[in-house]
Amino acid sequence: MYLLTEITSDQLGLITRRQLRELGFRRARIARMIERGALVTLHSKVYALAGSVDSAHRRVLACVLETGLDAVASHTTAAWLWGIGGYSASPIHTVVSRESRHHQHLDWTVHQFTGLPPHHRTVLDDVPVTSPALTMLHLAQLVSTQRLAVAVDRAWSLRLLTGRDLLELDEELAIQGRNGIRKLRDVAKARGANWVPPESGLETRFMQLLGGVPGLRRQVNIGDGTWNARVDFLHESSGTVIEIQSERYHAALTDREADRIRRARLEAAGYRVIEVWDTELFTDPGGVVDRVLNTIRRSA
Repeated sequence: MYLLTEITSDQLGLITRRQLRELGFRRARIARMIERGALVTLHSKVYALAGSVDSAHRRVLACVLETGLDAVASHTTAAWLWGIGGYSASPIHTVVSRESRHHQHLDWTVHQFTGLPPHHRTVLDDVPVTSPALTMLHLAQLVSTQRLAVAVDRAWSLRLLTGRDLLELDEELAIQGRNGIRKLRDVAKARGANWVPPESGLETRFMQLLGGVPGLRRQVNIGDGTWNARVDFLHESSGTVIEIQSERYHAALTDREADRIRRARLEAAGYRVIEVWDTELFTDPGGVVDRVLNTIRRSA
C-alpha cells in the first residue's frame, strides 16, 4: 500500500489499472477495492483513491492517463494549464504520438501527433502537457489567426516562449507539413526573434487599432540623460509618445500627480505626449485612431 500511496501522491490521487497490476494487484483485488469504495472508477483504465480531492487539474490528468503512456494535455487545455488567458480546462484535449483506439467523448478529444518530440513534452502541476511552443501550433489548428496572435503575445509576456522558440519549431516541423504550421509561421515572423510582447491587454487592444503605423515602437526606454522612462509607445520620427492609462491604476490623486510629473519631463525633453484611457479603447476606438494619427501628422 505504501507504493500505491506514493504513486497517487504524484498523480493528484489517481492511478491506472496498468500501475496497479505492476504493483501486484490482481483483477479480483482491484474489483474488491472498487466495491469497498477504496478506489473510484473515473475511466476504463483510471481510478481515484478514495478521499482524494477532485479538481479541474485532476480531471485533465485522468484523461491524459486514460489516453495512453505517452499522452499529454494539448491544444486549448494546454493553453489553460500554462495560464494563457481566454482558455479553460473543458473541453479537454489530449494528444498521443501513436494511433489511439480510444473513442472520442463529448467533452474530450484525443489527437494523434506522429512522432511527438520528447523535448516538447513536459509536466506542469503534476499534469503531462505539451511545451508552450507546441501548444501554440496546436492552437493554430483550432483558432483564428487573430486569436492565435493574442495567445502568442500572452505566452511571450509570461516568458513561456520567445520568437526563437517558434522559429525553431517551424524549422523542426515544417518539413512534416503539420496542420497550422503556416498560420503560426506568419504570426512568428510578424514579430521576429527579438520582438517585445505587449505587457497588458490594453496594449494589445491599442496594437489592434494602430499597430500597423510605420515607425511606431512599443515599450521604449527614453530620457534626457539625468532620468529615464519606459513609455508604452513611441513614434520616433514625430517624437510622439502614447501612454496607455487605466482607471484602475491611474485614477487616484497620487497616481495622477506622478503622471503629471512624468508627462512634464517628457514634454520638456521635446516629446509630444498623448494619454489614451482604457475606456476610450473600447468605447471610442475611432476617436483614438484619429487623435493619434492627427498628432503624428502635425508633429512629423
